[in-house]
Amino acid sequence: MRLTKFSVAAVALGLVLEAVGVPAQATDAIPFKIGISAPVVTIFPVWMGEAGGFYEKEGLKVEVINMEGGTRGLQVLLSGEIQAMHVGLAPAVLANKQGADLRLVTSTCNTIPITMFTKPGIGMGDLKGKIFGISTFGSETDVAIGILLKQLGLTRSDVTVSQIGGSSQRFGALIAGRIDVAPLIEPATTLAKERGFNPIIDLAAAKTPWIFDSVVVSNSYLKANRATLTRFVKAYVAGAYLALADEAKAKEVIAQKFKTSDPKVIAATYDDFKRLMPRDAAPSREGAENVLAQLEAIGTDIGSRNPADYLDLSIIEALKQEGYFAQLDKMYSMKP
Repeated sequence: MRLTKFSVAAVALGLVLEAVGVPAQATDAIPFKIGISAPVVTIFPVWMGEAGGFYEKEGLKVEVINMEGGTRGLQVLLSGEIQAMHVGLAPAVLANKQGADLRLVTSTCNTIPITMFTKPGIGMGDLKGKIFGISTFGSETDVAIGILLKQLGLTRSDVTVSQIGGSSQRFGALIAGRIDVAPLIEPATTLAKERGFNPIIDLAAAKTPWIFDSVVVSNSYLKANRATLTRFVKAYVAGAYLALADEAKAKEVIAQKFKTSDPKVIAATYDDFKRLMPRDAAPSREGAENVLAQLEAIGTDIGSRNPADYLDLSIIEALKQEGYFAQLDKMYSMKP
């Protein structure tokens, strides 16, 4: 039987998982539901963990649910209907200020990956009175709009901010003319450029420290279910490493999940994932400090200014000490 590059890598990674103490295939898989804010590049390890079969190897039955917005997803998380939500730090800060006790345990993006697009003919000096599309109020895109307006000397009363949904929904609203400005993330960024929309500001190019997307759980779940969450993080990280090492497999999953056959879109999405993904999957303290500072700068009451009240790196640090990342590094040859 001829083994593909992916099958060889997956078999080899299975040996690594066993070597670091991963349980054999469980008779009764542990259910684990994770919400995503939208199908965007920064949630890619969630899908790669599934594509590589790593959740099953960890004895988990993972269900991925699109919540169409990070703020909405956190509400579902707090209801107990899901175990984790993939979302950025800003919505978690706002939720904690309202009485939640959330913690970020991983990160896929420690910068802001957003590019702002407008309809042709609209420039930076023409934004007053325009309609801005965001996912939901209190989301990362909402905060990004607030930062942009402050830089331009405008306030929210100078524009209309409309809740549209995820990046693909915002792109659709821009095409339909329902909004004038849309903060987009890959693969919508490349699609917008192909359609001739105007990229008025590229926040991604500035590489501003941030925590844009991460696995968020309640502190109570983290304390009561550390073993289960550790299994999920292992599979999630394994998925990220598989994607970084096996470009063909990663692009296959991108094409499937984003429902595209456009080679430019697929290539741009993969390149963005490689650029954004922290190799240790850890949330950045510097990013957390900047999120908190920027939220205060736009007039948001954040409560605690201490990053430790939002980040929990204990699972990532434990995996480092156990040699999990070192063994994955040996297993996969990362392309620059």
